Amino acid sequence: MNTNSYVDNDEQRRLLAQRLKESREYCGLSQEEVAGVLGVTRPAISNIESGSRKVEAIELDKLSTLYGRTIQYFLNGEVEFEDDRVAFLARATQGMAENDLKELERFARFLRNSPGK
Repeated sequence: MNTNSYVDNDEQRRLLAQRLKESREYCGLSQEEVAGVLGVTRPAISNIESGSRKVEAIELDKLSTLYGRTIQYFLNGEVEFEDDRVAFLARATQGMAENDLKELERFARFLRNSPGK
């Protein structure tokens, strides 16, 4: 048996767990909130993020949607620039008053339609 493949799998699992935890924190979600979305316990999320529990494919798909990241990002670190901007904007506007959101939308349309973009 090739023991290098075990090391690679362990490292991949560690990196997957790290990316999941960082993404959850980046989105400002608690383990409890994520557990509710997945229909698992908070300790299960803790175990996933520590790498001691494997992530099922269906769970990874739900987490991908919840965190606004591609599955490929979680598996191998591929980052799509668009996803980062969308996640940033979602975080930055969280909790804003409705009037402020409308003003931000108006400004975004102005920028999009301005010459020299």
